[in-house]
Amino acid sequence: MKAVLVIFSQGAVAGQSLLEALSATMVLATFGLNVKVCLMNEAVSLLQSPIYPATSKSPQPFKSAYAMVESFEFYDLLPVWVCHNQQAQLQHLSPSIEHELVELNPALLAQFDQVLYW
Repeated sequence: MKAVLVIFSQGAVAGQSLLEALSATMVLATFGLNVKVCLMNEAVSLLQSPIYPATSKSPQPFKSAYAMVESFEFYDLLPVWVCHNQQAQLQHLSPSIEHELVELNPALLAQFDQVLYW
């Protein structure tokens, strides 16, 4: 079975391109590939639930990036990897999604047949 590492570096501000990349990652996992997800830089913020204003009564028209990451459990994509150098950023968040700190190094990357970077 092919192993694919998907590295996300953009947060929710990236908009539609991030949602499409998350969707593509879930599709890869659906078709039997061994997919591992790693978050770095702004993408680490996807581990924290977004705060919507209390005055907002209308439902969100699209699923949020956080909700997509939260659904990773149904695709066997958990725990989500977080680059070890992002540990300080994690301390400022209240992550509710299962994650694991990893050191991205050549030996780890060599374990994968493909590495996708979004």
